[in-house]
Amino acid sequence: MSSIKRQQRSLASSSDASKRSKREWIEGAVALKRERFELAGALFDCCDDDELTLQEVQDKLTAYLGLSEQVKEERVNVDTAE
Repeated sequence: MSSIKRQQRSLASSSDASKRSKREWIEGAVALKRERFELAGALFDCCDDDELTLQEVQDKLTAYLGLSEQVKEERVNVDTAE
């Protein structure tokens, strides 16, 4: 039983270690091969104190960039129709 509790504690501490604040994610944008402004845009709705995991940041980034690509495509289509 004690070994199971140790494993659970180590998993909990490793998940806590992988969480970072909004500012830390923005400053570390290079690690995600993104620009700071892209991460800032994706995380605009998060509070500065929020602790986010890598998966949460990637999900928000994908949603943000997907939205901006759709808008860009719509603008290109409008501009080329003239």
